[in-house]
Amino acid sequence: MAKDPKSCFATLQELKRCEGVPVTPGIKRSAYLVAVSSVVGFPTLPVDEYGRPTSATYEGQFTLAEGEKFKRYDHLPNKAEFKSETQGEEPSKTFKVTTTIVHPGIGPEAAAAATTLINTRVIGIVEDMDGRFRVVGCEKYNGATVSPARDNGQGATGSAGTTFALEADDVADAPFYNGPIPTEDGIINEAAGV
Repeated sequence: MAKDPKSCFATLQELKRCEGVPVTPGIKRSAYLVAVSSVVGFPTLPVDEYGRPTSATYEGQFTLAEGEKFKRYDHLPNKAEFKSETQGEEPSKTFKVTTTIVHPGIGPEAAAAATTLINTRVIGIVEDMDGRFRVVGCEKYNGATVSPARDNGQGATGSAGTTFALEADDVADAPFYNGPIPTEDGIINEAAGV
């Protein structure tokens, strides 16, 4: 049976602003990455009968293969960049979500981390300054790519570090995630999984 065209209106949502409420830019000092191949279950975005997302917050949680954990990547928050923009043409537009973090190390550990990431699709999770977790990479588009780069700096005062640039396509603008994040150091956001 055909759907009633009267019910096919756009699902716009209001966006108001309360004067004087501060917006804190940036992301906190740790990002969490896991290989897409290690994820056996993904959270989902709620959608309407036409498949349009009705929220930018994931429902459910990531389920990882036995023994797998999100890896922590510490970085310099004042050099981090986390943004998105639209891409494509109507009616097939999506978001391009990018995150760039700079780890201050240039030694063997940083080189090894970069080497393992260059041909691995990942799911990334970052935490904004208000304590909300956001996801870079989704199941539909096979996660995010990572482009590492190293800079040993110049002279006695140059800035050295290893940069990790994540790039992902998504139907939502870096969805929010309220579920647990299992890491080697324990579960981040553990209360959310209860």
